[in-house]
Amino acid sequence: MNLDFVNNPYSDIIQLLIYRENLNVLNNGDQFFAEPLVFAYFNNKKNNLFPKAVLKEILQSYFFKKEPLKIKYSFNQNGVAYIPKLGYFKEREITPFEPILMLEDFEVLKEIHPLLKKYFVEFYKGHIVNNSPAFKSVWKEHYDELKEAILTIKIYLPEFYDELKFANKKIYLHDNPKILNFTTIETLGMLYFYVVGKKNLVYFIEELIHQGSHNYLYYIIHNKRDFFKIDVENLVMRDFNNKDWDYRTIYGAFHGLFTVKQRVKCFDKLLSQNVFSGPYKHELLGRLADQFSRFRTGLELLDLNDVFTPKGVQFYEELDSNCYAILEKYKSLKNEFDLSNRDLDFRYKDFCELNPFETFQKKDEFNYYQF
Repeated sequence: MNLDFVNNPYSDIIQLLIYRENLNVLNNGDQFFAEPLVFAYFNNKKNNLFPKAVLKEILQSYFFKKEPLKIKYSFNQNGVAYIPKLGYFKEREITPFEPILMLEDFEVLKEIHPLLKKYFVEFYKGHIVNNSPAFKSVWKEHYDELKEAILTIKIYLPEFYDELKFANKKIYLHDNPKILNFTTIETLGMLYFYVVGKKNLVYFIEELIHQGSHNYLYYIIHNKRDFFKIDVENLVMRDFNNKDWDYRTIYGAFHGLFTVKQRVKCFDKLLSQNVFSGPYKHELLGRLADQFSRFRTGLELLDLNDVFTPKGVQFYEELDSNCYAILEKYKSLKNEFDLSNRDLDFRYKDFCELNPFETFQKKDEFNYYQF
């Protein structure tokens, strides 16, 4: 299912909300209406966490009439104010001390705006265990590998790259692995990745596919009534599939199916083109094997006609059958690797403890991994 890449289904909503705020801003197409901080402002507004002046601060670069720079509410805990398109400012200064950093079609954030702070929580198996964790930006240490990951996707996965750049605008890298990678429609267009260690190329590729596809799906099913008959954002899977462990919402589980399908589809294309060899191929195959346990985790047990509209049933069945077909191609991987030490996220270092690269290498030399 593809989108018209010219049409942003949220632009009318944002335009109306901006109009109600009586701000004279320049309509700069989807670039303006896809600004994640604008989404964050209106979603924070319901809790009265920030004054209206914050919106004016973050939109200063879009004003018809340029005014002297005004920053009061945009300074984060590090004393830095990030203003979209303008840069990063210290208190009582009107000249940015750091410029905007673009990487191909994406902006890499060096600091976060206070509007985004509340979304950083430590989360484990359905529960928030720390709602105010420590973290810091690590963009400098990992920029080069992130760039290589984006260029790999752009070259070898051009169809997905179009989806990625349509729905995703900004990337923030931080150092706390307990803040699991996430997206949220409340900051639509933002990608948040933790980074540990070095040699994260394949990790970045997977997470750009994984998290980037969450944001893309927000656009595909923005009108949920077209796809679902029930309140899938609030109804919990365990009440429908009798699995006591399943704390996910039906909406969350559907997102899970979509992102697994996206990953196996892209992994298959990378493997078919022999993009990687050595440890990178080892890691990619491990990450592909990890998808078996993430596929058909409960949605298949639901009465589809009770949950989905006919359009939704068609979309679900398309995702399920496409994912199954690709995994069937790689079914020998299901029992090839030992993934018993994987907790929530796949970590290549942990994977190698039970699946040594040397063992893989010997087999690969004899073209064992042919699919």
